[in-house]
Amino acid sequence: MPSELPQDQLDKLIALASFGGSASNSELWQRYRFRLVSKPRTALELGGYISSSRKSGNAPFDLLLTEKGRELCREALRTGPDSSASLGHRINQGMFERLAELLAANGLDVFDLVKSQAEPEAASKEGLSAAYFALAPRPGAWVSLADLRPELEGVERESLDRLIHDLHVAGDVTLIPEENRRSITPEDREAAIRIGGEDRHLISIGRPL
Repeated sequence: MPSELPQDQLDKLIALASFGGSASNSELWQRYRFRLVSKPRTALELGGYISSSRKSGNAPFDLLLTEKGRELCREALRTGPDSSASLGHRINQGMFERLAELLAANGLDVFDLVKSQAEPEAASKEGLSAAYFALAPRPGAWVSLADLRPELEGVERESLDRLIHDLHVAGDVTLIPEENRRSITPEDREAAIRIGGEDRHLISIGRPL
């Protein structure tokens, strides 16, 4: 897969292409277990391949392929395997190349085939409760929001955060910060909900909602 970008950066663009060209870092983490942050994100933005934005200071980045990024993905999927790539990459690229040929024969490209994901659903108490008790060893146990969020894939983050916040205020759930600050991971920080001027990383639910 010859490219103007290193393979690892190109792979990240293709990951975005698999969502139809746009995804949040939370979605990338849930599906592929990576986030596009710091220097890699900045490099792709400066190169004109992606744009990024945030709904708020603590929210995950929303990432969007630019037309330049989309065209590079199209080119990569049309191009024959790079002999220097790993066997897995060569096999995958062979399949991508064949798929690109079939799409082109029908006047389509990958972005016609892979549409953006459906609108996220609103959060519900029932969904939150089911996700929590799927993870908690017992009622009232502390569960990290970083572990909980992937169980609620497809639920709009703003809606979920608002629901959890309101339930916390009502006393139906409890949110606390992680006391061991050194153990807080980037995933914990991104998943946290800010209440009363501090990030809360752990949730407890005593009974089904």
